[in-house]
Amino acid sequence: MTIEDVIFLGAGASAADGAPIQNNLFKSYFENGINQDPICANLSQFFKDFFGIDTSQNLDNIVFPTFEEILGILEFALSRNESFKNYSLTHLAPKVQTIREQLILLIARILKEKLQFGRQVHDSLITRLLQQSRLRKTAFISLNYDILIDNSLTDIHHSMDLDYGVPFSNFGRRNDWHKPRPNRSVRLFKLHGSLNWLYCSTCISLTITPKEKSVSTIADNPIRCRQCQTESIPIIIPPTFFKVMSNHFLQQIWRKAEFALSKAKRIIFCGYSFPDADIHIKYLLKRVEINRSSTPDIFIFNNHHGKQEEIKRQEKERYERFFSDKHKVHYLDKSFQDFCIKGINP
Repeated sequence: MTIEDVIFLGAGASAADGAPIQNNLFKSYFENGINQDPICANLSQFFKDFFGIDTSQNLDNIVFPTFEEILGILEFALSRNESFKNYSLTHLAPKVQTIREQLILLIARILKEKLQFGRQVHDSLITRLLQQSRLRKTAFISLNYDILIDNSLTDIHHSMDLDYGVPFSNFGRRNDWHKPRPNRSVRLFKLHGSLNWLYCSTCISLTITPKEKSVSTIADNPIRCRQCQTESIPIIIPPTFFKVMSNHFLQQIWRKAEFALSKAKRIIFCGYSFPDADIHIKYLLKRVEINRSSTPDIFIFNNHHGKQEEIKRQEKERYERFFSDKHKVHYLDKSFQDFCIKGINP
């Protein structure tokens, strides 16, 4: 089936179904009673040491740093093989790496807690596409770790297969996740990983746990590879300036996403502000734009109630200054919810 549309899902798309925005993630973790786990003490001490935040106190007026700031600092230290006082890189106390991994698990825990009550907005999108016979003409690119779009696709159309663009170790097991059938599959490329993927660094294999946010359980109950018993690790790339894209599976996904973008007639950005930090995304899009014979139409749905006009102006400017054919960039004063229900041209 020829791909006509690529729907790009940013953090705002998940926020429409209840996911907290990045700036509120830490406050949600420490305020809402979901922090009673083994990683809490380490992270509480880390916030006190690095940012002077006492997480045991009232947090109403506390401004937390963003994930980009924190993980950017930690990843930069790791890339330079440098450390901080009381946060070593040695095998005796690898606290920089430990804190980084625990922050990733924190993301998983918060999303598991916040997104357990439904996905009405995503369901409305898949229902509309199915009714309009456009679902198999559409590919999805998601920057989100949650499995909102995954579950909407498989629950609403039970005979539909998800093609993530990579092989999973489950493919060879009886009564387990099966290889997507070309005539019954929808492509979903999750560029930064997913909460239901587990990676084995020994077998170099990827396992999918359908319907489950398995990454969120690793801190309490390590999950071992069924083939070699190596402890599985998340395949999640945090939202930082220093994204590490060396993983073999992620490289495959990025290549297939690039191919889908190169064939699309329309690219539809939903809940995505096109931030300066996402240079990897901009590189991908620029490769597609320059290497195509014709440019696709670009549509942006990222409005929401109460959004400031200055924020919208800056966002529109970022999109328009990036793409070469300005006439094909359509920054609409509409939300992700609007697009899910009505489409581009209601």
